[in-house]
Amino acid sequence: MTHESKEALTQRLRPWWLAVKTVLWPEFCRVCGVNLVMDDNGYFCPACWERSPAIVRPYCDHCGQPHAEMRGLGARSNYPCAACRENPPKHIHRIYGALRYEAAVADAIKLLKFHGKTRLAPPLVERMAAFATEELPCSEYQMLVPVPLHRVRQRARGFNQAALLAELLVPVFPHATLNTQLQRIRPTRTQSRLSPEQRRNNLRGAFAVSGQDLQGATVLLVDDVVTTAGTVSECARVLLLAGAGRVDVFAAALSTRRIDY
Repeated sequence: MTHESKEALTQRLRPWWLAVKTVLWPEFCRVCGVNLVMDDNGYFCPACWERSPAIVRPYCDHCGQPHAEMRGLGARSNYPCAACRENPPKHIHRIYGALRYEAAVADAIKLLKFHGKTRLAPPLVERMAAFATEELPCSEYQMLVPVPLHRVRQRARGFNQAALLAELLVPVFPHATLNTQLQRIRPTRTQSRLSPEQRRNNLRGAFAVSGQDLQGATVLLVDDVVTTAGTVSECARVLLLAGAGRVDVFAAALSTRRIDY
């Protein structure tokens, strides 16, 4: 049997396999509980996933946080929040997030990150790609750099979720390549559980760039979720010291907060 005929047979048998799978090994949407009859991501039905909380305009054009409401003329235009007007993110030109770190999105990222459910990476990237096409200057980036894990944590987890997302995102950026020169050379604690001073101490000396100079490259730093922005800010600082010309951040999700105007 030729390769093409095997592939055609597989496609014909797939609906039957899905029907058998649904009866023998049913999976249910973690949001609404409906039986997942299609072989999607295995955790969320298409309707609930499409209703996942997205970040839409207007949002802060520095930190990426969505504004609470549209204000005045040209309400679709982005503008800085009060915090960024006073103290914009250090070392980072712009932070973008495709989704809010809530509901199904938060559940999906936790399943990917802590439970190894890598089949959730493609649906997350699909939402990121749709956002990037509309909101990011995709043709400007020369490198996609994933936020690294320390080798001990990556060995325990089996993969780096940020690297997985970045690898799947490369086709969206026509002039960019995946670059893994940024390394985490010292293990760190979870940032969200620390005070501001502890966060700074936690990240000091944690990252380094190996290999060649980045030669003024426009870099897009990719991560699964941005909460305090401390980690991505330190990564950006190290990338700039290594010769990058500009660093933007693109996360699957942002931990959103109430922002002032």
